[in-house]
Amino acid sequence: MAKQPHGRGGPRGWMGYFLSFFLGALLTFGGYTYLTREKSLSSEAFSQKVFIADKIVSSQLYEIGIPKKDILLQQSSLKKEGVLTWEESSMQIQIPRSLSFPFIEENFRRNIFVLGKPFSIKSFQVSDSLQLEVKVMDRTTHQITFLYAKPPALKIGLRPKVAIVIDDLGGETSISQELLRWDLPVTFSILPFTAHAKTLALEAQRKGKEVILHLPMEPHDYPKIKPGKGMLLQEMEEKELLHQLSKDIEAVPYIKGVSNHMGSRLMEDPEKMKIILSELKRRGLFFLDNRTTPQTVGLQTAKSLGLKTNERTLFLDHSQNENDVKQQLEKLIDVSLSTGKAIGIGHPHPSTIKSLKEMIPKMQEKGIDIVPLSSLLE
Repeated sequence: MAKQPHGRGGPRGWMGYFLSFFLGALLTFGGYTYLTREKSLSSEAFSQKVFIADKIVSSQLYEIGIPKKDILLQQSSLKKEGVLTWEESSMQIQIPRSLSFPFIEENFRRNIFVLGKPFSIKSFQVSDSLQLEVKVMDRTTHQITFLYAKPPALKIGLRPKVAIVIDDLGGETSISQELLRWDLPVTFSILPFTAHAKTLALEAQRKGKEVILHLPMEPHDYPKIKPGKGMLLQEMEEKELLHQLSKDIEAVPYIKGVSNHMGSRLMEDPEKMKIILSELKRRGLFFLDNRTTPQTVGLQTAKSLGLKTNERTLFLDHSQNENDVKQQLEKLIDVSLSTGKAIGIGHPHPSTIKSLKEMIPKMQEKGIDIVPLSSLLE
């Protein structure tokens, strides 16, 4: 048999083409890797992505309802790699058993996934802890450990308590009138200068309901979003702040305390909050921090002044879907049973009122007392 000539179809020819293709692909890949690596090592671009990751972590802790007091440990260490320098944050957070590890992990993964390829997240679950590791360009920027809080032993005879606060009242009548008929100490949080603010406060006081001022404060997206008449703005000097605060207080009679309406910007300003909260203390009023921003200084400032205060546990109706409201109320029950108390904030929506009417008897069956907000102050 004649030997096949070494040509385009022969083994050596085929091997030559393969080697040429392989070398070409290697060079192409090497060039691409070099270019993308050069781009990935841009100090400015990397710092921007670390900043984004930090904001995502903060927003997620806020969304799932983690108050500052439950952050047991927060520290950072400086990391360097080539031209890159960044802070690696380590956090240890205690959570109630009403927050499941899969729920927390799913929320973080969903929001990190949306950011795209430079961002990634790994999770490790051991016994009663969940560790999340957030990375930017394969560099760890955040290590977050979630631990289930050990429920404190309730004193003998001490029943868990829940306060229900209904915000944004004063502008309508039907739901307010229904709440007045309830044989329950629901707290009425009334906006100043609304159509029925004064008459509703008077009726609530006559019915033995607790009344607080829902104080409009400047949010971050002001003036695109306005909190309403009587709002306190960050640009106001002390005299103007106190003057407007006085008018707001006078607009809602019989109040025992104050909560913030919006205020994500103003609630982050320690100097302005000290002015406002010092005046509340002078007038013998308490303060409820609605936690409209993860960076709120409301609770810590109030405590530093010796002002009676607390913060909300959960918003009940971010979603007005009835099943979602009931799920939030279930969480409120779990927190109350594990810690002894909880504060839920709702709004005058039909779905909220309907869900409360159904769930409050279930709370009472579990031995939970519905109480005025003032009884849960610190």
